Amino acid sequence: MNSSEKESLLKNFLLFFLLLEIMLSIIFVFFYIDKKKDAKELLLNRMHICSYTLGCKDFTYNFFPKKNELVINKLYESSKELYSFYPIPYSKKYLLKVGYAISDFKKDLSELQQKIVSIFIFASLIIMGISFLLTLYTLKPIREALHINQEFIKDILHDFNTPISAMMINLVMLKRECKSPFIDRIEQSLNTIVSLQENLKLFLKNIKSEKDKILCNDLIKDRIAYFKSLYPDLRFELIENTKLQIMTQKDLFTRIIDNILSNACKYNKKNGFVRVIIDKQHIIIEDSGKGIKNSKRVFDRFYKESDRGIGIGLSIVKKLCDELDIRIKIESEVDKGTKVHLFF
Repeated sequence: MNSSEKESLLKNFLLFFLLLEIMLSIIFVFFYIDKKKDAKELLLNRMHICSYTLGCKDFTYNFFPKKNELVINKLYESSKELYSFYPIPYSKKYLLKVGYAISDFKKDLSELQQKIVSIFIFASLIIMGISFLLTLYTLKPIREALHINQEFIKDILHDFNTPISAMMINLVMLKRECKSPFIDRIEQSLNTIVSLQENLKLFLKNIKSEKDKILCNDLIKDRIAYFKSLYPDLRFELIENTKLQIMTQKDLFTRIIDNILSNACKYNKKNGFVRVIIDKQHIIIEDSGKGIKNSKRVFDRFYKESDRGIGIGLSIVKKLCDELDIRIKIESEVDKGTKVHLFF
């Protein structure tokens, strides 16, 4: 089970469990209220019986003057006791007051609460098991679909090995026969495809690359050289205000830089420029392109403002930045260009 499946399992389990637990809590609250009411009725019945014998030691007995507002055999409550009134045979002036200490009643309620809590915990454990089984049952079709997709991608990646290997071998032979910048560009593009293939393999295996200490200046110089060979008409500038060294996953960070530089080149003007500025804990990638109309939506999957591309490049960049704890900000103006800020 990979991390995404574990996360989905945990979230669905918590959702099932919390919903059922809330329902159970509501039921037990009303159950407790009902039992508390029953306890008072039982106490009132005991008072009524003991009013005849006066033999119950846990009650107090007193005489109380008759008043019109007093109701016979009704439970009254004060800060010190629960009590009720009963008629005294042959007495027209007094009533018998039977009392029960409030502290004793709270002890009775405490015992009742302990029993209810024990039942509640037992019921919660049962609900926990039911929630887990329901979660496994509902996630089973999704897990099977994911497994099929992963196996399909693995087969495709395996089939890629043969043509890529053939191209690499023939490219080496071609380089021996002749020298040309076009061959170097083809080699760089093939190396990028191989790198992407390796990243996809790591993703399928759910193995995260280890963080390494990298010098951004060297990596960006290398990527600028690559795009310079693909876009010879553009002017590339690198302004190094400092040496920026960061701890990150090199392959993922390279994907971020490549995607941003690729967009800066693809959507640039003829004879335009791409400028990269390296500051302390901050990288700016600026271009003289046509700009973005709605910069707030550029990270939305499949959002695009032209017929080129499919609109997932910057969405991938945003996810990778979140993975590496990099804050990304985009400033753009139509027909003037775009600035992409990366904060570390």
